Amino acid sequence: MILPPMLTILFLPGAWVAPSVYKPFVDELTSTGYDVRYAGYPSLNPINPLITDVKADTDAIASVLHNIVEDEGKDVLVLMHSYAGMPGAAAATGLSKVQRSQEDKPGGVVGLVFVGAFVVPEDVSCAGLQGGALPSWILLDQPLPNLNLPDQPLDIFAADVNFGLSKILQHGILPHSTLAFTSPQPHPAWADEEFHGRLAYIVTDEDQAVPKGAQYGMMSATGKPWIVKEMNCSHFAPFLDQAEETARALREIIEELPETQ
Repeated sequence: MILPPMLTILFLPGAWVAPSVYKPFVDELTSTGYDVRYAGYPSLNPINPLITDVKADTDAIASVLHNIVEDEGKDVLVLMHSYAGMPGAAAATGLSKVQRSQEDKPGGVVGLVFVGAFVVPEDVSCAGLQGGALPSWILLDQPLPNLNLPDQPLDIFAADVNFGLSKILQHGILPHSTLAFTSPQPHPAWADEEFHGRLAYIVTDEDQAVPKGAQYGMMSATGKPWIVKEMNCSHFAPFLDQAEETARALREIIEELPETQ
């Protein structure tokens, strides 16, 4: 078991969403003793949407992750929501705790946790995983060319969320680079043997953005064993009015991770 003071959680957000939306969840984790860090990426509300692809997001996350692992020597759990499953998994490549322990180096990524998140094979895009087209509720070229916004985000993401908390989400929606969804996945760390037994998924059963069947389908397609927890909720409920339940599921996952030799 890895105790909270010994573990840093690097939290990676989903597409379109400002950091403030995740504050109830981050506060819950922090209150239980975890060192929680946050890494954003350039495809959210981008300066130039023509260059902000998955690789650019991966590089931004990797910069933060390398600092925590290599400069601070910390053990890190990478926690990814939605789109973050793509650049987050890629950013962890080469930083596993297993590999670094074998090399007598401190720190490393002890596990990868996906919450209603995309698990995408190398060289496949988010759109490609969905038959080559994005869902109809993604409004392309809004508010400008090469950007997009979700249509009716409260209905798609948070139909079961308390109205007061769902307003946090409504006010936190920002444009996202379409290139992030159409560019290929860099090599994901979940494909590496060093992460065998260190993959976990929190399934959001009532998810309209990433349906439950798709979540299980992505896990199954990896051919890897997964630690799985289910929550009867929408895409964003785990971070708003079910933040305490999500933190509990995360603690259970951490307890199930294997010790690193």
